[in-house]
Amino acid sequence: MLDLVSLVICTADRSKSLEKTLQSLEKITYKNFEVIIIDASSTKETIEMLGKLSSSFSFKMQWDTLDKKNISCSRNLGISLALGSIIAFLDDDAIPPPNWIEQLLATYLANGEKCAGVGGAVRDMTRTSYPLQFSRGISNVFSETIHIRDSKAFDYNNPQGFWYNSLMGANSSYRREALEKIKGYDEFFEYFLDETDVCLRLINAGYEIHYSDVVVEHYPQPSHNRKDQKHLTCWYALAKNTTYFALKHGYKKVFFPILIARLVLVLIFRCILRIIRLKFTHNLPNSILFKYIQEAIEGLRMGWQAGLGLHKAKSI
Repeated sequence: MLDLVSLVICTADRSKSLEKTLQSLEKITYKNFEVIIIDASSTKETIEMLGKLSSSFSFKMQWDTLDKKNISCSRNLGISLALGSIIAFLDDDAIPPPNWIEQLLATYLANGEKCAGVGGAVRDMTRTSYPLQFSRGISNVFSETIHIRDSKAFDYNNPQGFWYNSLMGANSSYRREALEKIKGYDEFFEYFLDETDVCLRLINAGYEIHYSDVVVEHYPQPSHNRKDQKHLTCWYALAKNTTYFALKHGYKKVFFPILIARLVLVLIFRCILRIIRLKFTHNLPNSILFKYIQEAIEGLRMGWQAGLGLHKAKSI
């Protein structure tokens, strides 16, 4: 009998996009899968859509709601509801190919029980020439990421390493048993670096992350975190999670003064310079830019406090 795969989709105020994603799942050739929707929308539109359309789908589907927009909380709720031994994640603005699940499962089979996570490439279908957003990406202990690498690129599955294999949430999957062993997603990551943190923790626990050649089509939609792909509004989360991630994973691996210097550079390039660039790309008033910078500084403060708190708690 084919293993049950649980497909979790976390959504928030994107009922139209989610509907297209769900319709695409009718073409999935692997038939033993269930769909779990976790809805953090501010209105009932998505739940009403699911209620109307659920009976028209050939696959099993259930949904639950969350009263806050926190992707890690949504993913953990999805994991708790899942019955499958493999849990796959798909964004609410993404379309998988028909053989998506089969390709993921083939990679698990090829790499054995140590393989705790498998993901593939993600292609941005809203831009000219449909460029790759992610393919065989790796991240380091400061959360710096090389998003696209060659198909023959080296794997980074060493628990003592500086770089690690990582996945993109729009095309990712994990063994449920492994996720439960590391206690799921860290809910401090409400948005950004949630997947990167999970991959790194799985590798640190002795597991491996591997890549499949399967490509998911991504149609990025506006959200509470971005007005468009260049106009982000989540500067608090970016700064907070970058700081927290670096302290969480780099504190014991990198000489502390070097960690601080590297973190400052990451924050400048990831937040401050990108905020300033909005002045020229979107003609934003200085008041908005100043607001974004203030949010980033507050995020840095919160991330610093939480990151150091992790290590203080462990030393007690």
